[in-house]
Amino acid sequence: MHYLRMRLVLLLLPLLLSCAPEQASAQNFQLPIDCAVGEACVVQNYADLDPANGAASDPRCGPLTYDGHDGLDFRAPAAMAERGVAVLAPAAGVIAAVRDGEPDGAFLQGGMAAIDNRECGNGVRIDHEGGWSSQLCHMRRGSLRVRQGQRVGAGQVLGLVGLSGHTQFPHVHITLRLNDNVVEPLTGQSGGVRCGDDVEPGPIWSAQARQALAYRGAQWFAAGFTGSAPGEGANAEQLPANATRTADAFVFYALAVGPREGDVLRVRLYGPNGALVGENTRTQPRDQAQAWLFTGRRTPSGGWPAGEYHGEAALLRDGRAVQTRRETITLR
Repeated sequence: MHYLRMRLVLLLLPLLLSCAPEQASAQNFQLPIDCAVGEACVVQNYADLDPANGAASDPRCGPLTYDGHDGLDFRAPAAMAERGVAVLAPAAGVIAAVRDGEPDGAFLQGGMAAIDNRECGNGVRIDHEGGWSSQLCHMRRGSLRVRQGQRVGAGQVLGLVGLSGHTQFPHVHITLRLNDNVVEPLTGQSGGVRCGDDVEPGPIWSAQARQALAYRGAQWFAAGFTGSAPGEGANAEQLPANATRTADAFVFYALAVGPREGDVLRVRLYGPNGALVGENTRTQPRDQAQAWLFTGRRTPSGGWPAGEYHGEAALLRDGRAVQTRRETITLR
C-alpha cells in the first residue's frame, strides 16, 4: 500500500507542475531605470490605492501619488536626466509597441491639450512570459533604441528618461499588467490592496528591486546653491548654478518629496567661520508630493569672503529631525 501511494504521488507530480501558474517565470522584474533608487533617484509617485473617492493614497496612506495613478514613477534629478539616464527593460520579452517623436516638455508648455491621447509620450510596451506586460512612458524624443517585434533582455537599454507626455519632471512611469489587467505595481496584486504599514514590495520584483522599492516617505531630493534670488513660481531644479563671491545674491535651496501636514522644513546657510548667513522654515499646511524653500542674502559690498560654505536642510516631525541633507561649496 505504501508503494502504491508513493507511485501515485510520483505520477501526479508532473501533472501538478504542469498546472503551476506560468506567471512565476516572470515574477522577477528589475528596476526600469539606471539610477540608484532611494539615493540619487526616487519613487516620486506610487499607484493610487484609494481611487474610488478622489482622495488619493500611496501605499502608506501618504501623498506620494495622485488620483487614479496606476503605476510607479521613478524620478531622476533634472541635471542628471539632461546628461542622460537610461530606461531599462524590467524583464525579458518582446517589444509589442513603440512610440517616439513626441516633444519633451509639451505638457509644461501647452497643458493637456498639447498631449491629448498621448499622455504616455514616448514609450514602449513589452510582452513578457506568463501573460505579463509592462508599459514604460515619458522617454526623451529620439532616444528609443528598440523596434516593434524585437526581443529584449532584462536590463537592456530601451531609451532615456525624458519629459514627453503628461509629466512635469523627468521620470519614467511603469504600468504592469497581467493578462491585460492592470495590477498594483508595488505588491503585484490584482486588486483589493489597502494602504497601511504592511504594504511592502511583492515577489514579482527581484530581491534587489524590493530593497530599492522599500517605502521611504518624505525625503530630500535636491539641494544646491545659486547666485540669483528665486522669483515667484521658480522651479528649484531649474535654478542656475551660478553662485560666486560677487553674484547678486548667495542662496541655498532644498526640495523635499512627500512632506506631510505638520512637518517643518528648515534650511540654513553657514559661512566659512560657522556664522549663520540665513535661515528659513516652512510648516506644511497639508500633505504634498513636493515642496521646497530657500534661504540666503543679497551679496554685501565687496563680495562674500572666500572659503567653504555649507547648507543644511532638515525635515522635522514632532520636533525630531527625520530627514537631513548637507551640501558644501567653496567660493574663491
